[in-house]
Amino acid sequence: MFTTYYNEAIRKTVVAFGSLFDEIFVQRRDSAGNTIKKFMVPISYSSKEKFIRMLDEYPNTKGQVDGGRSGESTRAGIASILPRMGFVINNINFDSTRKRNTIYKRYKQKSPTGEVDTQFAEVPYTVGFSLSVVSRTMDDALQIVEQIVPYFTPEFTVTLNFSDMNTKIDVPIILNSVTPEIDYEGDTSTQRSVIFNLEFTALTYVFSPVKSQKFINRTDVTAFNAFFNTGPTGGVTGPTSAAFRIITDVTGPRGRTSLPPIAGTTQDIFEYPNTLSITGGTQNAQ
Repeated sequence: MFTTYYNEAIRKTVVAFGSLFDEIFVQRRDSAGNTIKKFMVPISYSSKEKFIRMLDEYPNTKGQVDGGRSGESTRAGIASILPRMGFVINNINFDSTRKRNTIYKRYKQKSPTGEVDTQFAEVPYTVGFSLSVVSRTMDDALQIVEQIVPYFTPEFTVTLNFSDMNTKIDVPIILNSVTPEIDYEGDTSTQRSVIFNLEFTALTYVFSPVKSQKFINRTDVTAFNAFFNTGPTGGVTGPTSAAFRIITDVTGPRGRTSLPPIAGTTQDIFEYPNTLSITGGTQNAQ
């Protein structure tokens, strides 16, 4: 039943989610409102606890000025830690509301020799994500949040190519909540961090393994007559026990290997009058 395969469906969903936030910028302005600095906010697959631990282990996050002219920094320390974003998977759950009949299949022609790839219907799952926005100031955090939330109303749909058989699949990503987490307590030596937690749900799919099979280009159907009675000779009787036989072949320019739409079909029908035994005599069945 179980075979080794990997469609990377969940991995591609994670990559698509992270790529939505990989080009967010924060601006620094002077008192006149002019932009004096603009930089991109990095994002990584990690929880907010990682950022908090980095701040605790490396308290020198504001950089130092080692000589030089006034305001010129020659050693920035690790000032690039904040602002920063990180996301993780919270849960993966089956979604019964989007479930289709499992026996539905998807077909794709593999080669002109008559082989096709088949795959059972997709299985819907929801993937919960948590995105954390960590900054040192409220202004930086609000800049980042306001570049995210307008696109979710409350969902934003991305189109993914999961495999050669499943291309251009729409995956809605729903924004569930935005929760600020600001610590107002603590001593003066502790730096404050402004954190916004955004919860998302991605309506994605996982897929079964792909199997190869050949086209059916010939069918041979034989039908039998069964006659039941209370006598000792009841049941299927007669010389051949068959009523008729139908043989259907696929034809076309390439013979039986032709595939639709250029292929046609031919049928050969054979009828066999059966002699069915009835109590006290015989009767021909048509």
